[in-house]
Amino acid sequence: CARADGRGHLVLSGRAAEMEQDLPFAVVVDALGDYAASLGSDRLERLIGAQAEELAPVVPGVEGLGGVGASRLQDERFRSHRAVRALLEALGASGRVVFALDDVHWADDASLELIGHLLRRPPRRGVMLVLAFRPAPARPALVDALAGATRDGTVSWLSLGALTRAEADRLLDDDVPDPARGALFAQSGGNPFYLLELARGSASRTGGAAADVPSRVALAIDQELRALPDHAQRLARAAAVVGDPMALDVAMAAGELEEGPALSALDALLGSALLAPTDVPRRYRFRHPLVRRAVYDTTPGGWRLGAHARAARALEDQGGSLTARAHHLERCAQPGDTAAIEVLVAAGATAAPRAPATAAAWYAAALRLLPESVETAGQRLGLLVAQAQSQAATGELMPALEALTAALDLAAADDGFAPLRARLVAGCAMCENLLGRHDAAHRRLVAALDDVTDPRSAAAADLEVQLAADALYDGDFATMLTWARRGLDAAITLAEPALAVLAESLVCYAELGTGRIPEALAAASTASAGLDALSDDAIALRLEAPYYLGFAEYFAERYEDAIRHWRRGIAVSRASGQGQFATPMSIGLAHAFEVIGRPRAGLDQVEAAVEAARLSGNRQVLCWALTAEAWIAAIAGELPRARAAGAAAVDLLGDLDESVLSRATRVHVAAAQLEAGEPERCVEAMADAGGPEFVHVEPGRRAWLYAILARAELDLGHEVVAEDWVARGESLARTLGLGYVEGAVAHAGAMLELARGNARGALEQAERAVTRAADAGAAVQASRARIVAGRAAAAAGDVEGAAAWLERAEAELAAMGAIRFRDEAARELRRLGRRVGARRRRAAGGSGLASLSGREREIAELVARGRTNREIAGELFLS
Repeated sequence: CARADGRGHLVLSGRAAEMEQDLPFAVVVDALGDYAASLGSDRLERLIGAQAEELAPVVPGVEGLGGVGASRLQDERFRSHRAVRALLEALGASGRVVFALDDVHWADDASLELIGHLLRRPPRRGVMLVLAFRPAPARPALVDALAGATRDGTVSWLSLGALTRAEADRLLDDDVPDPARGALFAQSGGNPFYLLELARGSASRTGGAAADVPSRVALAIDQELRALPDHAQRLARAAAVVGDPMALDVAMAAGELEEGPALSALDALLGSALLAPTDVPRRYRFRHPLVRRAVYDTTPGGWRLGAHARAARALEDQGGSLTARAHHLERCAQPGDTAAIEVLVAAGATAAPRAPATAAAWYAAALRLLPESVETAGQRLGLLVAQAQSQAATGELMPALEALTAALDLAAADDGFAPLRARLVAGCAMCENLLGRHDAAHRRLVAALDDVTDPRSAAAADLEVQLAADALYDGDFATMLTWARRGLDAAITLAEPALAVLAESLVCYAELGTGRIPEALAAASTASAGLDALSDDAIALRLEAPYYLGFAEYFAERYEDAIRHWRRGIAVSRASGQGQFATPMSIGLAHAFEVIGRPRAGLDQVEAAVEAARLSGNRQVLCWALTAEAWIAAIAGELPRARAAGAAAVDLLGDLDESVLSRATRVHVAAAQLEAGEPERCVEAMADAGGPEFVHVEPGRRAWLYAILARAELDLGHEVVAEDWVARGESLARTLGLGYVEGAVAHAGAMLELARGNARGALEQAERAVTRAADAGAAVQASRARIVAGRAAAAAGDVEGAAAWLERAEAELAAMGAIRFRDEAARELRRLGRRVGARRRRAAGGSGLASLSGREREIAELVARGRTNREIAGELFLS
């Protein structure tokens, strides 16, 4: 850092503290906070735009940040991480930046998540990230992030060993006698900090093994402290309580020192090098975190309690942050201290969106202080639910389940909480499902329904709907339909419109699963109208409704409706601070964007979903997000990314029980493997995923899988096997009437006919594939089928017709950003002797209409005016 500073680079350095692991982003605030405050909110907004709002939790000292644009969802705390990366990139654009974080082994969880993000997605230019930490004990989050960065080749390691005797001699002052040097070296074990502290404390006079060094060092520091005047000792102990770095005014209050004695004490501490100044006036550091630890540990416990209380009061008087006040109150407040409980709860609520692990700890502290009584039962229940939500957000599902179970016990003891019981049971069941305890979740729901005395009550209806969702988890569509219909009837009778929308959505999903498409579409229409009529406040109480309805509409091929409802669901999730369904809805959005011809938007959406899933610690959702990334990246032409995401998703399956999500992962990764040019692996993976029956897969997706398998077998030269898959797909698809599915099967059939040399038959199938995909709004699928139609027309000798098909496909795919398929169309055009221009420019970053050549724009305009392929061919020939 000193070398970088000497060269004029911007050095932003921070140090984690062992005693401040409950302060969110502490090491990052130490590194970045003062510099960001010096820039101010206006300059930050000029540097990184709207992302500046997301910096508020990381640089709390900057006024004017954290407005309405900042996300409140725990699973979207990656937005703050992206904002920090954007700021570092912006600073790096005008000069070199060194972002150095020391003692990372003591970093808080929120800081570790941010560090992990920077390691996975390092700033693109001008920024060096430097991390210093002890290798043991290992912090899993840090180890995983470093392992990935090491594989990617973005990390250089520098392992520091123990000092040699010669290095130790150079470090010691000249006045240390030779006999003492050998003893000091032996006692320190080659640790430079231990060596210097032992030397300061004249530890050479004591013998013993190096294993006793930590206690010897503490004794040496204590001896050094006791050699100072009483008021200096008092300030040092107060500083150890206040924090590192410490604010002098708060330390004075904690130590009950007036300005004059405090300044005299400060001079003594600076003169002894126990403290050192920082760049900020009236703020000081201990010379090493272990010095602070030693001073804190040797301070009498009763005095420490009082000092924490005085520090908390001083911070309150000075307008200090809730976070800083909670840090002290957690250590000193007495049971029943209402004011302390309020601060801890408020601090937990503030920390929850960006530092849920810290929030969970503060909720736990508030619960410890809150008396257990009838009067506090409601507050206690609310705190348990908040604690569970924060624990679940960091992947701590077992503690979350325990907190929800405790809340359920409270609700069971008081009839006043009866309306909440069904929701708490559903929350417990969700945790159990995510923990792989599917049978336990099912038993819990059934037992709760059996305990309901009134089968026509809202609680019974709620549990019936939850049992329908539980059946979906196992792919049992018949049982799902039974429970969903019961819940729907009850919701209508009870005039519960939000519950009715949720139940109708599950009915739609179940009808799709049993192959009853007209009934499914009718249910989708009813549910869609019902959801559109609900207020945002009503949806906030039933966020499962847009989640399940969106997926039902997606599989019913109503993509625009699905997008609209997912977007609203995500917006309500953000506004209400409920993130449990936001990431799954984002995954659905990504898939829908890909289908309608926006694969680049799909990749952006799924990238955010992967980041959110990583932070959640939920391996099932992460597996789901990576699966979506594999498929969409393959469609967008990013094959290395597709392979990497697919491999990562499959690796996660080893730790998960079989469910609808694990089965979906296997088949979609297999499909992505075909798109990535690995047909043999695709066939093998499909067999492992339950092929050829695919009994737990709904019929529409099953027919699509048959089309994928047919294409894979054709790539392997197995025409007879491919013919069987096409026949299976056609037999199933014709009973469903789903355009995307029929188009996919017809696409495979066209490729089969081409392989047989039947050009006319191939063209007929390809035209049907185009029509059915276009009917469904599946733009990418339709354009890909046009390529096959062009190949078939060329094989039939119709060069102009082939060119029309291919030029339209090439133009559409270029506008969509589906680069690999665009290149496929371009290759076919070149085979016809047609020129294809403007490739290099678009590959360098052009997109949309601006990226099209004149010829492609002409085709796009003809398409927009509704011209047929034959009409387009005629107009292009004349031009």
